[in-house]
Formats: sequence, C-alpha cells, structure tokens
Amino acid sequence: MDAQRLSLLLDTIIDDMLAQRKQRLASRRQMMRVVLSGEDLSTLPATLECLAALHRCGYLPVIASSHSARESSLHSSCLEALAQRGIDAVADNQEPPQTDDGCSGIYFPALSTNSLSKIALGIRDNLVCRWAFHALSQNKTAIVTLNAECRSDENSPLAPALRARLENHVRTLAEYGFTVIGRHRRGTQPPIAGGVHKQLITLSDVRRYRQGQTLHIGNNTLITPAARDEIRDRGLVIVQNQQEDTCIWQR
Repeated sequence: MDAQRLSLLLDTIIDDMLAQRKQRLASRRQMMRVVLSGEDLSTLPATLECLAALHRCGYLPVIASSHSARESSLHSSCLEALAQRGIDAVADNQEPPQTDDGCSGIYFPALSTNSLSKIALGIRDNLVCRWAFHALSQNKTAIVTLNAECRSDENSPLAPALRARLENHVRTLAEYGFTVIGRHRRGTQPPIAGGVHKQLITLSDVRRYRQGQTLHIGNNTLITPAARDEIRDRGLVIVQNQQEDTCIWQR
C-alpha cells in the first residue's frame, strides 16, 4: 500500500471514530459540569471514582480546570485516565455563561483550599469561583468534596487556628446552599437515632446538634420546616447518604 492510500485510510478511520464519539455524546441526555482545582494528584483516584459513578448514571462530565490544575497536569491526567476507562468526557474551560448552560449541576471534586477560601469570602477572581457563583445564581445543584487538608485534622501540618478558619469556610459554603461531602470528623458528631435511615428529621432531632456540626441524612429523608429553620440558624452542614464519597451520585 502506497503512502497516499495509507493516509486516506487513516483519515477515514479517524473520521469514523470521531463520528461514533459524537453520536455517543449526543445520546447523553444529562450533562454535569465538573470543575477541577488545585495541584494535588493524590486526589485523582477519588475523583475518578466519582466521575465513573456519574458515567454509570448516564451523565456526561463537562470538565473545566483551574490554572493550577492545568499547570500541575491534574487536568490532563484526569482526561487520560477517563479515556483509559472508556468514559466519555468533554474538556471545556469556558467562562460561565450569563444564562443556564444546560448542565444538571456542578461538581467540585477535592476543592482546593485556595478556592474554598475565596468562595467563602465572596471572591470571584478565578474560574473555579466564577463557576461556583454561577451555580448559586442559577439555583443549580452544587456539590463539593473536600481536599485532604479540610477532611481530617489527624496529623495535620496546619495550625489549629487555620484549621478552625477552614471549618468556618466549609460552613459558609453549606449556608450558601452547597452540598458538602467529606466534612465528618471522628468524634465530633452525636448520632441521630436511626442514622441515615431515619425517615423524618424534626426540630428535636436538630437541637441535639451543636453549632456548625454535620447532619447525615438519607436520600429519602424528610425534614420538617421548623427543623430546616433550626438547621440554618445553627449553621449545620447537611450530607446526604454519605456512606462513601460516590454515594451522592447513586440515584
């Protein structure tokens, strides 16, 4: 086979592959915006598990990345790993539109400490923060999983005052309306009778929690209006069905 015929054959194969991929992407009826932040590659395995769960639920991840994520290769490593798993994803670093972008929600995996702090303080000087406030302005579901610095205080190199400040930032995100996954710390939460299997959370249940603690509920748990008011007043963080980080996607 001469070089010209080989080149034409390769072009045909590539066109067919692109057409098949386009058809697969078009068959996805739901899209989920995923915004990567930070430079910690150790967060990638957990992120991939969540994106795989999204894929199984029929979502197409539309991935945007912060400058640090692109510079550290977190962005490229994530896309490469998804391709190896046969998971379709779209890389799209566009700015948030003025109107609805068509995505069902926005997921911030292993949100960096830098972006966490800026969002809590209302600063919008990077792509991650702008997508966060876009989610709020459009009343979209916004889900955050926390990075290692915010998830555990065991052997943490951070000073206690800084850890306390980060805890306040996490509470602020919950007050904004974000669903925060991974905030539970050993020994800080009194159990509600029945745990996540309790079907109705009442005012008396909520009053057992101290300011800023985490309330774990099941996917089908009902919360009375008075209990919701008390949750807001106490600054409680609601985590839905947190048996593992990927449970938020298992619908």
